[in-house]
Amino acid sequence: MLYDFIDNSNGYYSLKWLDKEYRSNVNTIFRVKGGLSQEELFIQEAAKAGIVNIRGHSWNPGIRISMYNATPLTGV
Repeated sequence: MLYDFIDNSNGYYSLKWLDKEYRSNVNTIFRVKGGLSQEELFIQEAAKAGIVNIRGHSWNPGIRISMYNATPLTGV
């Protein structure tokens, strides 16, 4: 569901790995159009919804969403 949302965002959200064969089923890393300020706003708004620790790493920046079997659909 998350990949479909990103793919259909008309470029507002973008993925490093465009080839679906290489997309992780556990961790999704994406960027937000508008740069770091928009990504920071995304992180702040996600925290208000109880979604925390989603900041990417310095060597792989962006938003990092980890999805495990226990992730409810409402979390996606």
